[in-house]
Amino acid sequence: SILAFAPSLKADMVTGNIQQRKEVLDRWKEVDVLITSYDLLRRDITDYQELHFFCEVIDEAQYIKNHGTQAAKSVRLIQSGFRMALTGTPMENRLSELWSIFDFLMPGFLYGYQGFREKFEEAIMNDRDEEVSARLRSMVHPFILRRLKKDVLTELPDKIEKTVTIELEGEQRKLYDAYAKRLKLYLEKQSKEEFKQSKLEVLKELTRLRQLCCGPELFLENYHGENAKMDACVELVRQAVDGGHKVLL
Repeated sequence: SILAFAPSLKADMVTGNIQQRKEVLDRWKEVDVLITSYDLLRRDITDYQELHFFCEVIDEAQYIKNHGTQAAKSVRLIQSGFRMALTGTPMENRLSELWSIFDFLMPGFLYGYQGFREKFEEAIMNDRDEEVSARLRSMVHPFILRRLKKDVLTELPDKIEKTVTIELEGEQRKLYDAYAKRLKLYLEKQSKEEFKQSKLEVLKELTRLRQLCCGPELFLENYHGENAKMDACVELVRQAVDGGHKVLL
Protein backbone atom coordinates (compact mmCIF):
# COMPACT_ATOMS: atom_id res chain seq x y z
CA SER A 1 0.00 0.00 0.00
CA ILE A 2 2.93 2.35 0.65
CA LEU A 3 4.22 1.82 -2.88
CA ALA A 4 0.75 2.55 -4.26
CA PHE A 5 0.76 6.07 -2.79
CA ALA A 6 4.52 6.73 -2.83
CA PRO A 7 6.16 4.55 -5.50
CA SER A 8 9.47 6.38 -5.13
CA LEU A 9 9.93 5.11 -1.56
CA LYS A 10 11.94 1.96 -0.94
CA ALA A 11 10.36 -0.24 1.72
CA ASP A 12 11.57 -3.41 3.42
CA MET A 13 9.79 -5.95 5.64
CA VAL A 14 11.41 -6.92 8.93
CA THR A 15 10.16 -10.52 8.89
CA GLY A 16 11.47 -14.07 8.79
CA ASN A 17 13.67 -15.75 11.36
CA ILE A 18 15.97 -13.94 13.80
CA GLN A 19 18.93 -13.85 11.40
CA GLN A 20 16.84 -12.61 8.48
CA ARG A 21 15.33 -9.82 10.56
CA LYS A 22 18.76 -8.79 11.84
CA GLU A 23 20.08 -8.60 8.26
CA VAL A 24 17.24 -6.23 7.31
CA LEU A 25 17.93 -4.00 10.33
CA ASP A 26 21.66 -3.95 9.56
CA ARG A 27 20.92 -2.33 6.18
CA TRP A 28 18.20 -0.01 7.50
CA LYS A 29 19.88 3.12 6.10
CA GLU A 30 19.50 1.74 2.58
CA VAL A 31 15.68 1.91 2.69
CA ASP A 32 13.11 4.63 3.35
CA VAL A 33 10.54 2.59 5.27
CA LEU A 34 10.81 -0.43 7.57
CA ILE A 35 7.65 -2.46 8.18
CA THR A 36 7.23 -4.94 11.01
CA SER A 37 4.59 -6.32 13.37
CA TYR A 38 3.97 -5.60 17.03
CA ASP A 39 5.03 -9.11 17.97
CA LEU A 40 8.31 -9.01 16.02
CA LEU A 41 9.10 -5.50 17.26
CA ARG A 42 8.68 -6.77 20.83
CA ARG A 43 11.15 -9.58 20.15
CA ASP A 44 13.68 -7.39 18.33
CA ILE A 45 13.44 -4.21 20.40
CA THR A 46 17.08 -4.36 21.55
CA ASP A 47 18.18 -4.28 17.89
CA TYR A 48 16.32 -0.97 17.42
CA GLN A 49 17.98 0.83 20.32
CA GLU A 50 20.64 2.58 18.21
CA LEU A 51 18.34 3.37 15.27
CA HIS A 52 16.90 6.86 14.86
CA PHE A 53 13.82 7.33 12.67
CA PHE A 54 12.24 10.45 11.26
CA CYS A 55 8.75 9.07 11.88
CA GLU A 56 7.10 6.11 13.60
CA VAL A 57 3.60 5.10 12.48
CA ILE A 58 1.61 2.41 14.26
CA ASP A 59 -1.47 0.88 12.62
CA GLU A 60 -4.33 -0.73 14.56
CA ALA A 61 -3.21 1.36 17.53
CA GLN A 62 -5.80 -0.23 19.81
CA TYR A 63 -3.22 -3.02 20.05
CA ILE A 64 -1.40 -0.87 22.63
CA LYS A 65 -4.54 0.06 24.59
CA ASN A 66 -3.09 -1.74 27.62
CA HIS A 67 -0.05 0.38 28.42
CA GLY A 68 1.50 -2.37 30.55
CA THR A 69 1.95 -4.88 27.71
CA GLN A 70 5.32 -5.52 26.05
CA ALA A 71 3.91 -4.34 22.71
CA ALA A 72 2.94 -0.97 24.20
CA LYS A 73 6.31 -0.61 25.90
CA SER A 74 8.21 -1.54 22.72
CA VAL A 75 6.66 1.09 20.45
CA ARG A 76 7.49 3.73 23.05
CA LEU A 77 11.18 2.74 23.00
CA ILE A 78 11.61 3.50 19.29
CA GLN A 79 13.54 6.74 18.78
CA SER A 80 11.67 8.95 16.32
CA GLY A 81 11.13 12.64 15.72
CA PHE A 82 7.43 12.30 14.93
CA ARG A 83 4.77 9.76 15.86
CA MET A 84 1.41 8.88 14.38
CA ALA A 85 -1.24 6.33 15.42
CA LEU A 86 -3.95 4.92 13.15
CA THR A 87 -7.00 3.21 14.61
CA GLY A 88 -10.70 2.77 14.03
CA THR A 89 -11.36 2.24 17.74
CA PRO A 90 -9.27 4.63 19.90
CA MET A 91 -11.35 3.60 22.91
CA GLU A 92 -13.24 0.31 23.27
CA ASN A 93 -13.83 -0.32 26.97
CA ARG A 94 -11.95 2.10 29.22
CA LEU A 95 -10.78 5.70 29.03
CA SER A 96 -7.27 4.53 29.89
CA GLU A 97 -7.04 3.09 26.37
CA LEU A 98 -7.16 6.60 24.93
CA TRP A 99 -4.52 7.68 27.43
CA SER A 100 -2.24 4.81 26.36
CA ILE A 101 -2.33 5.89 22.70
CA PHE A 102 -1.67 9.53 23.58
CA ASP A 103 1.12 8.51 25.93
CA PHE A 104 2.75 6.90 22.89
CA LEU A 105 2.17 10.00 20.74
CA MET A 106 3.05 12.69 23.28
CA PRO A 107 4.34 11.30 26.59
CA GLY A 108 3.16 13.43 29.51
CA PHE A 109 0.59 15.43 27.53
CA LEU A 110 -2.24 13.73 29.43
CA TYR A 111 -0.08 13.43 32.56
CA GLY A 112 1.14 10.12 33.93
CA TYR A 113 -1.46 7.39 34.20
CA GLN A 114 -2.15 8.04 37.88
CA GLY A 115 -2.58 11.75 37.19
CA PHE A 116 -4.90 10.98 34.27
CA ARG A 117 -7.00 8.72 36.49
CA GLU A 118 -7.35 11.39 39.15
CA LYS A 119 -8.01 14.32 36.79
CA PHE A 120 -10.16 12.66 34.13
CA GLU A 121 -10.91 8.94 34.21
CA GLU A 122 -12.57 8.66 37.63
CA ALA A 123 -14.64 11.82 37.18
CA ILE A 124 -15.81 10.86 33.68
CA MET A 125 -16.35 7.12 34.12
CA ASN A 126 -17.75 7.15 37.66
CA ASP A 127 -19.35 10.58 38.11
CA ARG A 128 -20.28 11.31 34.46
CA ASP A 129 -18.81 14.79 34.91
CA GLU A 130 -19.63 16.65 31.67
CA GLU A 131 -17.31 19.55 32.46
CA VAL A 132 -14.30 17.27 32.87
CA SER A 133 -15.32 15.35 29.76
CA ALA A 134 -15.48 18.57 27.75
CA ARG A 135 -12.03 19.60 29.03
CA LEU A 136 -10.54 16.28 27.91
CA ARG A 137 -12.17 16.59 24.48
CA SER A 138 -10.75 20.08 24.04
CA MET A 139 -7.26 18.76 24.82
CA VAL A 140 -7.23 15.79 22.44
CA HIS A 141 -9.43 17.15 19.62
CA PRO A 142 -6.69 19.21 17.87
CA PHE A 143 -4.57 16.05 17.50
CA ILE A 144 -7.24 13.74 16.08
CA LEU A 145 -8.03 13.59 12.38
CA ARG A 146 -11.26 11.65 12.04
CA ARG A 147 -12.67 10.37 8.78
CA LEU A 148 -16.25 9.13 8.73
CA LYS A 149 -17.47 6.35 6.49
CA LYS A 150 -19.53 8.80 4.42
CA ASP A 151 -16.37 10.80 3.75
CA VAL A 152 -14.50 7.90 2.19
CA LEU A 153 -17.30 6.04 0.40
CA THR A 154 -16.21 7.38 -2.98
CA GLU A 155 -12.70 5.96 -2.41
CA LEU A 156 -13.88 2.45 -1.53
CA PRO A 157 -14.36 -0.26 -4.16
CA ASP A 158 -17.81 -1.74 -4.69
CA LYS A 159 -18.63 -4.44 -2.17
CA ILE A 160 -19.36 -7.79 -3.80
CA GLU A 161 -20.97 -10.55 -1.76
CA LYS A 162 -21.35 -14.13 -2.91
CA THR A 163 -23.17 -16.79 -0.92
CA VAL A 164 -21.87 -20.32 -1.42
CA THR A 165 -24.32 -23.12 -0.60
CA ILE A 166 -22.67 -26.38 0.49
CA GLU A 167 -24.43 -29.76 0.47
CA LEU A 168 -23.60 -32.16 3.30
CA GLU A 169 -22.51 -35.61 2.13
CA GLY A 170 -21.64 -39.07 3.42
CA GLU A 171 -21.13 -39.62 7.13
CA GLN A 172 -21.62 -35.92 7.91
CA ARG A 173 -25.06 -35.98 6.24
CA LYS A 174 -26.07 -39.13 8.13
CA LEU A 175 -25.07 -37.61 11.45
CA TYR A 176 -26.95 -34.38 10.75
CA ASP A 177 -30.12 -36.21 9.72
CA ALA A 178 -29.93 -38.44 12.82
CA TYR A 179 -29.54 -35.52 15.21
CA ALA A 180 -32.27 -33.54 13.43
CA LYS A 181 -34.66 -36.49 13.62
CA ARG A 182 -33.87 -36.99 17.30
CA LEU A 183 -34.61 -33.33 18.04
CA LYS A 184 -37.85 -33.44 16.05
CA LEU A 185 -39.08 -36.49 17.97
CA TYR A 186 -38.10 -34.86 21.25
CA LEU A 187 -40.10 -31.71 20.42
CA GLU A 188 -43.15 -33.68 19.28
CA LYS A 189 -43.38 -35.35 22.68
CA GLN A 190 -43.15 -32.07 24.59
CA SER A 191 -46.16 -30.28 25.98
CA LYS A 192 -46.13 -26.46 26.09
CA GLU A 193 -45.21 -26.49 29.75
CA GLU A 194 -42.46 -29.07 29.25
CA PHE A 195 -41.10 -27.06 26.34
CA LYS A 196 -40.83 -23.93 28.50
CA GLN A 197 -38.78 -25.88 31.03
CA SER A 198 -36.50 -27.50 28.44
CA LYS A 199 -35.51 -24.50 26.35
CA LEU A 200 -31.83 -24.84 27.29
CA GLU A 201 -31.84 -28.48 26.20
CA VAL A 202 -33.38 -27.50 22.84
CA LEU A 203 -30.79 -24.74 22.42
CA LYS A 204 -28.05 -27.27 23.12
CA GLU A 205 -29.39 -29.59 20.41
CA LEU A 206 -29.68 -26.72 17.90
CA THR A 207 -26.07 -25.84 18.65
CA ARG A 208 -25.11 -29.45 17.94
CA LEU A 209 -26.78 -29.20 14.51
CA ARG A 210 -24.78 -26.05 13.72
CA GLN A 211 -21.59 -27.75 14.85
CA LEU A 212 -22.35 -30.72 12.61
CA CYS A 213 -22.61 -28.32 9.67
CA CYS A 214 -19.32 -26.60 10.53
CA GLY A 215 -17.49 -29.85 11.30
CA PRO A 216 -18.57 -32.90 13.35
CA GLU A 217 -15.10 -33.09 14.91
CA LEU A 218 -16.01 -30.00 16.94
CA PHE A 219 -17.67 -32.31 19.48
CA LEU A 220 -17.11 -35.85 18.17
CA GLU A 221 -13.50 -36.67 19.08
CA ASN A 222 -13.09 -39.77 16.89
CA TYR A 223 -14.83 -38.41 13.79
CA HIS A 224 -12.78 -38.89 10.60
CA GLY A 225 -15.47 -38.61 7.93
CA GLU A 226 -16.43 -35.88 5.48
CA ASN A 227 -16.34 -32.16 6.32
CA ALA A 228 -18.13 -30.41 3.45
CA LYS A 229 -17.61 -26.89 4.76
CA MET A 230 -13.88 -27.33 5.33
CA ASP A 231 -13.40 -28.94 1.92
CA ALA A 232 -15.28 -26.10 0.22
CA CYS A 233 -13.27 -23.51 2.17
CA VAL A 234 -9.95 -25.06 1.18
CA GLU A 235 -11.04 -25.19 -2.46
CA LEU A 236 -12.10 -21.52 -2.44
CA VAL A 237 -8.75 -20.50 -0.93
CA ARG A 238 -6.88 -22.53 -3.55
CA GLN A 239 -8.85 -20.88 -6.34
CA ALA A 240 -8.12 -17.43 -4.92
CA VAL A 241 -4.40 -18.14 -4.54
CA ASP A 242 -4.18 -19.61 -8.05
CA GLY A 243 -5.84 -16.44 -9.32
CA GLY A 244 -3.28 -14.23 -7.58
CA HIS A 245 -5.73 -12.86 -5.01
CA LYS A 246 -5.17 -12.13 -1.33
CA VAL A 247 -7.37 -13.88 1.26
CA LEU A 248 -8.44 -12.87 4.75
CA LEU A 249 -9.77 -16.04 6.38
